[in-house]
Amino acid sequence: MRRYSDYDPFAWLYANAWGEPFHRAVQAPLERVFYPHLPARAKVLDLCCGDGRLAAVLAQRGYSVTGIDGSEEMLSYARERCPKARFLLADARDFELPPTFHAVLSTFDSLNHVMTTAHLARVFQRVWDCLRPGGIFLFDLNREEAYVNSWIKTGANVTENLVNVSRGVYYPETRLAICDITVLRERHGVWTRSDFELRQKFHPHKTVLAKLQAAGLEAELHDAADLGMKGEIGTNRDFYLARKARSSAE
Repeated sequence: MRRYSDYDPFAWLYANAWGEPFHRAVQAPLERVFYPHLPARAKVLDLCCGDGRLAAVLAQRGYSVTGIDGSEEMLSYARERCPKARFLLADARDFELPPTFHAVLSTFDSLNHVMTTAHLARVFQRVWDCLRPGGIFLFDLNREEAYVNSWIKTGANVTENLVNVSRGVYYPETRLAICDITVLRERHGVWTRSDFELRQKFHPHKTVLAKLQAAGLEAELHDAADLGMKGEIGTNRDFYLARKARSSAE
């Protein structure tokens, strides 16, 4: 399966401008429904770990952290940000790790980038494979309202050495969201331009829950705002808390 590398050209913008607001906001949901389930020194897999911002927080809390991402550019930032963690270049749909993890975490609507239901089911199966019995899996997804109300807006950010413009569109008939991004960046007095496209897919609740159950993961659904995630980032976003069944011997 082709590695999901679409974030390679996006890595600098994410690491320097876009990542911080989400990772600051996501700490409230993690405090409520993730950290309380983990034992001390738990083994945690940060799936679609991006620039390692969250991996660094997990490592600071004393967890043994492994990060997986399909973007080598993202991982270059992650390794610099969190040298204590182990980072692997791999696709969320096709990685293989032994069943030693107490928890798997995937944030910032990363799994909305999985473009088909069949591929989402593959991700869930890979997660089940690497979890210990009783292990948990927490991830967030955008609801359709997020694409209708927020994604389709045009946004811009202008600083002394950066201009970026994002333009989104959503196609409800296919549940496909596309964001075209233009970045103008000044380095050493020279301006360069890059253009790239990010795609996401809206996955309905019933589909997600059914595929989790088919993979052997029982899940509960939480509204991000109810978990204390504030502002537009926490609007029309859901967190799924899933668990792998304990073995009969436990």
